[in-house]
Amino acid sequence: MYLPSSAPVRAFKAAIIATAKAKIRKPTAEPVAVRLVAIFARPRSHLTAAGVLRAEAPDRPGRNCGDVDNLAKGVLDALNGIAWVDDSQVVDLRVIKAFGPTDYVDVWIDPPEILTHGRAR
Repeated sequence: MYLPSSAPVRAFKAAIIATAKAKIRKPTAEPVAVRLVAIFARPRSHLTAAGVLRAEAPDRPGRNCGDVDNLAKGVLDALNGIAWVDDSQVVDLRVIKAFGPTDYVDVWIDPPEILTHGRAR
């Protein structure tokens, strides 16, 4: 797939890569659980002229803030070779979108919980 150099996802991935390289020493080869919290600054249209949140403003970011699967794909792809060898090692994934004071993404990488669903006995 062609992705223009001006595509916003390139800057998003570059920021994740730079931050991860500064914090992660070596990629793991083990399975991992990943939690992403994508915070988006509210648009001005959600606020009154006095800066108060409008009653009709949504509680959570919607269509204008991207799909959770695309947010996750950008983060997981950016962390290949940095946090893990390959993003196929991610066996548990949670993505949350919320509003906050500024745009950012928090990423937690943990060992997965022991999965017992559907195990043969």
